[in-house]
Amino acid sequence: MKKIDPNLLAIAFTEHDLCTRCGTCAGACPVGAITLDENFFPVLSADACTECGLCARVCPGGRVNFLDLTELTFGHRNPATRFDGHVVATYVGYAGDKQLRRGGAGGGVITALMWDLLQRGLVDGCIVTRIKPQQPWLGEVLIARSREELRASQQSKYIIIPVNEILAAVRDTPGRFAFAGLPCQVHGLRLLCAESPALKEKIRVVIGLFCASSLEPYVAREMLTCRGIKPDQIRGFEFRGGAWPGKIRATLRDGRIKQLHYSNFKDGAINYLTYLFSPPRCQTCIDGAAEFADISVSDAWTRDEFGNYCFESHSKLLARTPRGVEVMKEAIASGALVASDVTANRAYQTHKLHTQKKGLNSPLRVGRLRGAGKIAPLYDRPAPEASAREVLAERMESAIMALGRVRSIRLPLFKFLTSRYGILFVKIRQWRKSRKYRRK
Repeated sequence: MKKIDPNLLAIAFTEHDLCTRCGTCAGACPVGAITLDENFFPVLSADACTECGLCARVCPGGRVNFLDLTELTFGHRNPATRFDGHVVATYVGYAGDKQLRRGGAGGGVITALMWDLLQRGLVDGCIVTRIKPQQPWLGEVLIARSREELRASQQSKYIIIPVNEILAAVRDTPGRFAFAGLPCQVHGLRLLCAESPALKEKIRVVIGLFCASSLEPYVAREMLTCRGIKPDQIRGFEFRGGAWPGKIRATLRDGRIKQLHYSNFKDGAINYLTYLFSPPRCQTCIDGAAEFADISVSDAWTRDEFGNYCFESHSKLLARTPRGVEVMKEAIASGALVASDVTANRAYQTHKLHTQKKGLNSPLRVGRLRGAGKIAPLYDRPAPEASAREVLAERMESAIMALGRVRSIRLPLFKFLTSRYGILFVKIRQWRKSRKYRRK
């Protein structure tokens, strides 16, 4: 087997912990020399590799240049001045179609936008993800071309899915496409489109999802293990099933639904998942707002002065580019989307905890790791100033996430926290939030 210069390869071939597992290298390889293993890390067929260096140039794992991505996306090199990035207009809304709204985790807005684009003939297919029908503890990427396929893609998955591996098929498929992906996947897509004008012409709209962290591919199987359920006993898995904001649950082959945790997704399980199952590269990602999409989408977690959610089953949408604004306005005009323009209302900036996690803790972690000579991504964006208390908070968060890398600790801890005995911690969290809002 011939030896390949590592500088010509994506970062995963030298440093696994810097790999985002976005699938861009597999989707970019012009000769199909890169495949993905069961954990979605790339595997190289060295004899097939032509040493073109493309996978290294489009890899968003080891280095992220925000100014370059800004120029590729917006046509200028002006750095963003706030966590949300460059925003033209902010909306809060939900799918106009009641069925699509019920099927989505946050009002079905991404599906509504995609379906509107398909109906109006502006795209021929939509790059989305779904839970694997035959292995519902895993996810997969697909090109949806119908309402039924889009509906099957609804609900948040949270687990790692290498979305960009499908770009190899898109490259060889006629038509125009809409793309929905996480920040790292959008980074890889923008870099690959810069290398391939033909692909850039095919990808007409990029929708980005706000992200606190993906979760390791084994998370669903371990949640089933905690409840004594074997993977082959289920036919469906949902991270946010049922009434908003949803619960993690499995549907057994006999049709029974098993709840996999107590409380709801927002106040309970998600807080443990992102600590105990966060991959190393997600812990050092500093783009939580999908800054380089045409439209970025997050749940509308905005609360009133009493701590109650202002909008149930709604999402917040940030239109970033002229194309994003156009898609939003046309979807509202057609009735596909019911949305209000809240651009002038500062209450609709990204909520504090997400901003702290990705806009402060992650940059602090990167700086600390690099200062200690350890592996971390290279960014052209400096870490913000931080108080001693904020530095300590990052250290504590990192310590908890380090425990999550040890299965013998992670599994019993997660089982306890998501059992009825963990309800006390949920109640304490809810009480602290209520006090915070009463003091405002």
